[in-house]
Amino acid sequence: MEPVEVVGNVYWVGAVDWNLRDFHGYETRRGATYNAYLIIDEKKALVGTVKHPFRGTLVSRIRNLTNLKDINYIIINHVEKDHSSSLPYIMQQARKAKIVTTERGKEVFGG
Repeated sequence: MEPVEVVGNVYWVGAVDWNLRDFHGYETRRGATYNAYLIIDEKKALVGTVKHPFRGTLVSRIRNLTNLKDINYIIINHVEKDHSSSLPYIMQQARKAKIVTTERGKEVFGG
């Protein structure tokens, strides 16, 4: 699965859930996306993850660009499962990555 370059060195590495019909109370007749982005610069940062069942898609797209062990930062904007439930799995692969998150994120994920 190929990542999508959004702008120079910023890639969408998320997933599409074609079967989702209710997203936070909104009807989604055509599914929804779980958006995650990889920024490749002097340091590499993953912004968000995806809902856990789609972690394989996320990992595949990241691996098309870099090795997960080379990610320096993982930025979690908020802790809803569609944004963060793949984080434990990703952290097993990206062991040196530092998690950057909100105060609530620190309560949930530690730090």
